[in-house]
Amino acid sequence: MLRGWLSRPLLAVTGAVLVAWLVAAFEALHAANEWQVPLRQIALGDEAVLVPIATVVGVGVGVAGLLMDPRRRWGFWAVRARIRGLEGERRARWAAVMLLAPTATLVWMVATAHAARAVLAHGAAPAAAGAAMAATSAVALALSCCAMFATVPVAARTVTAQVGPVVSGVCGASFALACLAAGTRIGDESGNGHTPLAILGVLARHELDLRPVFALVVLAVGAAVGERMSRQGRWGRVAASALIVAASWGLVVHQAHALEMDPEAARVIELGAPLGRIGLALARRATDHDKDGASRFFGGGDCDDWDPTRSPQANDIPGNGIDEDCSGSDLPKPRPAHPPTAPTAPAYAAAGPKDLNLVLITVDTLRTDLGFMGYERPVSPYLDALAARSTVFDHEYALASYTGKSVGPTMIGKYPSETYRDGAHFDTYFPENKFLAERLQDAGFHTMGVVSHWYFKPKYGLAQGMDIWDMSAMPDNSSGDVDSSSTSDEISDAVIRLLSDPVNVSHRFFLWAHYFDPHALYVPHPGAPDFRKNATYWSKPMYDGEVWFTDNNLGRVFEFIDSQPWGKRTAIIVTADHGEAFDEHGMNWHGVDLWDVLVHVPYIVYVPGVKPHHVNVKRSAIDIAPTVLDLMGIPQPPEGQFSGESTASAILSPDPQAMDERDVYCDMPAGPNVGQHRAIIHGTTPGMKLMHEGGPVWHLYDLARDPQELSDLSRRDRADFDELREAFDDKLASLHMIHVDPAPYEAR
Repeated sequence: MLRGWLSRPLLAVTGAVLVAWLVAAFEALHAANEWQVPLRQIALGDEAVLVPIATVVGVGVGVAGLLMDPRRRWGFWAVRARIRGLEGERRARWAAVMLLAPTATLVWMVATAHAARAVLAHGAAPAAAGAAMAATSAVALALSCCAMFATVPVAARTVTAQVGPVVSGVCGASFALACLAAGTRIGDESGNGHTPLAILGVLARHELDLRPVFALVVLAVGAAVGERMSRQGRWGRVAASALIVAASWGLVVHQAHALEMDPEAARVIELGAPLGRIGLALARRATDHDKDGASRFFGGGDCDDWDPTRSPQANDIPGNGIDEDCSGSDLPKPRPAHPPTAPTAPAYAAAGPKDLNLVLITVDTLRTDLGFMGYERPVSPYLDALAARSTVFDHEYALASYTGKSVGPTMIGKYPSETYRDGAHFDTYFPENKFLAERLQDAGFHTMGVVSHWYFKPKYGLAQGMDIWDMSAMPDNSSGDVDSSSTSDEISDAVIRLLSDPVNVSHRFFLWAHYFDPHALYVPHPGAPDFRKNATYWSKPMYDGEVWFTDNNLGRVFEFIDSQPWGKRTAIIVTADHGEAFDEHGMNWHGVDLWDVLVHVPYIVYVPGVKPHHVNVKRSAIDIAPTVLDLMGIPQPPEGQFSGESTASAILSPDPQAMDERDVYCDMPAGPNVGQHRAIIHGTTPGMKLMHEGGPVWHLYDLARDPQELSDLSRRDRADFDELREAFDDKLASLHMIHVDPAPYEAR
């Protein structure tokens, strides 16, 4: 008896650990296609972080087997014999149960999903939401079971004993799977549709990665097979299993140090291994001694795991001799800054009206794949027409790669790390910040905003300084990060409605509209061209259709402005909060990294009377707020209130020879869903780009020779790395960073 209690869990762990090698090999093969790291390093590291998971799964399966079947009566062959031995009414009833059970399970799952969406839509706190979902799920399970057992007698009379439980089970499972597939196709990716099964449409979302679930199932199967291999008197098999498990845990210890010495492999696992990234996060959490969110093992990069003030997520204090952020050195003290140059008065006098109005348009998730930026597909005819009479910045960069860290700081004129905010993924910005709308309001402008996404509710702080904040375009069921609603037409309707009111345009005005449709989820639009020909990624044609739809509705706004008496003294600015990835660097999302496809954005500035031209030097969204003040003829605030400097001279009096090269800095502070990421672009445009992924992880790219950022030079070109690192340190030392702890939850 004791031998069984020892051997069965051990053999189950062995089976799970051996199968983990297959999972690690599969994940490593997939990840190695995207990253320049040897396959062997990825596979060893992935196996090491999978061993603890496999051990837990194996122990769970082994203990469950002991508790549920201590005498091994329910092995495969024993169950097969029992099924064959069923006769008459018992056979028919079991056949009915096997037929109905998959459908009852599907009903329970659908009911639970609907209940969960209803609970989450109310924005309850995690504990309350979890309790409510657990309760509704239990009720749904009870009702499904009651309905199934009530139907069994009827089904038993219909499903004859000759059919048998096996055939009935196959038929029932096939029917449930067919319903599951149908629901996935019927519903959109938000789970909306005309039937209850439409909720299953969320399973089709590309960002919903179910591979870790499948990998866990594979580990469980391996554990179950291993557990069934135990036999009385087979101590040799037990000893071999003990050696395998011990060697596997030895690999864990070895790789804990190896991944720290070579964090690139850990980075690849973090980005490209579905189950491995979970194991890596758990391993780092288990070895985080000072509980500061970083470990000194497994590539966590914590240079002092006994001091919670020192970690890759910490802000380094310049010149104190301590490397708080574990980057390898302390930041230097800030160097004296050169005072920014301002355009001369004659440049303004020659530029056009001094009493300009401003319409500022930001488009969520808009890449530079637009006609005026060289994109071959006809996605942006109206933006192209606006660009043809405007100033176009060819190398404009957003501050971050997702809205919560981009829009607010852009409107404040400070880098995200310098703003007053909470630590949520979608930050709430506090009244201590002064937004562009407040500055224009102080100058006598009538200020208006038109938005459609829940993040722009006034409680998040983005409406500061607005006389009118129009959210009429927000869908009734807007509660998640993404939705399948189309709102560009409603936003344009609201913009035109506001600008049609004589009161709103009776004196100088500022209107900001944020369009959302290019953000996932993507829906088709009647009349859109077919962008599928020669598409390189499955969802890019749908995205292009959303851009086309947004552009068409922007065209209505542009045409309305041009038709109005005040149109000849109204400036128009169009830009984006960030871009999007479509399989670049193995990604199909934004908000995590700072690759160029995520932060290089379009930027159009139309000023009546100014000759159209392109600006070919790199610039940043940090300059938008001071630029607007200059264009509107408003004095700049005292030094230190803006982190950027005006680009009005490049717009109003362009002189390519006089345009200075500026470093572009991208700033993504740590949040609950993403670690800290920073990047600087330095040198002659397009420049060299240094990306800091936290701790010892750095990437260096030559954007002139390698615009797709495929060849990392950080270990091959030490001279350029040192130059970029010095520029990076100087930039960080010049910032007035405000430490904010990441929040575990944000209420909507």
